[in-house]
Amino acid sequence: MTATNCLRTAFAGMFLMFSALFVPAAIRAEAPAGGRIAITGVTLIDGTGAPPKRGMTVVMEKGRIVSIAKGGVDAAGAQVIDGRGRYLLPGFIDSNVHVSVYGQPARRDTSLKYADRGEELALEFAQRALTYGVTTMRDSYGVLPPILTVRDRIDRGEVVGARLKAAGNILGWGGPFSLTFSLTKDSDLSLFQEKWNDLLAQDMGEEIMDMTPDELRVAMNRYLDKGVDFIKYGGTSHFLRPALIGFSPRQQAVIVEEAHKRGKPVETHATSSEGLTLAVEAGIDLIQHPELTSRDLPDDLIALIVKKDVLCGIRSNYITGDYRKKHLAKRAELEAKIAKMPPPTTSAERWRRLEMMDDNQDVQRRNAERLIKAGCRVTPATDSFYGDAPEFRRVPKGDEAEPGIGTIRAIEGLVELGMTPMEAIVAGTKHGAAAARMSADLGTIEPGKIADLVLLTDDPLADIRNIEKVEAVIAQGKLVDRARLPEHPLFLRKP
Repeated sequence: MTATNCLRTAFAGMFLMFSALFVPAAIRAEAPAGGRIAITGVTLIDGTGAPPKRGMTVVMEKGRIVSIAKGGVDAAGAQVIDGRGRYLLPGFIDSNVHVSVYGQPARRDTSLKYADRGEELALEFAQRALTYGVTTMRDSYGVLPPILTVRDRIDRGEVVGARLKAAGNILGWGGPFSLTFSLTKDSDLSLFQEKWNDLLAQDMGEEIMDMTPDELRVAMNRYLDKGVDFIKYGGTSHFLRPALIGFSPRQQAVIVEEAHKRGKPVETHATSSEGLTLAVEAGIDLIQHPELTSRDLPDDLIALIVKKDVLCGIRSNYITGDYRKKHLAKRAELEAKIAKMPPPTTSAERWRRLEMMDDNQDVQRRNAERLIKAGCRVTPATDSFYGDAPEFRRVPKGDEAEPGIGTIRAIEGLVELGMTPMEAIVAGTKHGAAAARMSADLGTIEPGKIADLVLLTDDPLADIRNIEKVEAVIAQGKLVDRARLPEHPLFLRKP
């Protein structure tokens, strides 16, 4: 972690701890019965891309926005929040997180120790994200039963947390300790790892790649019956090299058709241009990290993605900001060393040198810039995850992959990749709602929509980093007591 990251992380922790002391009294006050809240005199950035509107009053009741007007309104019986000098945005949406511990073989100890605490961990993740203004998250690979339980508890208002949408397994992969995910052979597995693979795969692992289209159709409907919110399938294997194609065109057509019949969006993880092309042609709705491929994307594939209007979930948090600066410094150091070595004599040796320099991060950066420049509809999709439990870490984990702050880094990073601050805000709100198939309810500030809102102290259009300056978060029409979250931390070490 860079010194800047350390300072940012420390500041974020102190901010949350003392936030209740510094917000206006109107915000600290309890909402009246009925939950009517009015934010007055605020500058509204509504998520549509329209210019900001100053001096607006936004009223919400029973979890939804009921009116938006210039100047004062009848706020009788409402909790009034003075929004003068403040900026109101829709809640941020992250289209790719992982709220459960699942780990690769190197994280076996964490998976084992926390195997029965999935609900607690999912809730902690959702609560930590909410403190940064992230009000909705799509979990695209995780242990399904505990995630669904926490999702439903949040939806019912029994607990506070960012809204969760769950895919469960990445269809066609066999779990974290499998050949398709981590190049782990069955003969190397413990009984715990075998059971953990089965728990995550939910009978939709490597075996379905051998199914006929008719058999796959039955399996798809059985899986959809479990209550997943969307489908993600392995267009290729998990890794970059070799990027093995997972399903035939006929099979991919079945996956997309059966999910769409139920109104569920479909996305893919594919790390080769041909794997991506097959998935786009099959009619998917979103590509997770389309920039993360084994080579620079061909121009015709980018054109196809734009033509089909496929959403692009970009991990900008991993190719911008301090993370990017650290990579460039390391690459320069290694290039100087490699320049003194004899030329590689085998292809394996050449690949090892590229991997030493993390050359693929530069591929990702170029791909992301080109996708944005071409006009792809982008949503931040951070791949934020728990990783090792704190007690098992040898080095600190950077904030680019931490709940909530990772999403903020991704939205900021979109500006570094070529977007305007307004475009990045639209990506983090309106486009995220489209990815979740919730555009009718989320993503923009309009009457009738769910009141998921973020109040900022400074103008994010002047400097996108001002999205870090959160004064208040409203989720489902209720003011969030950010200082209390997470209520029962397991992985977070509060100062």
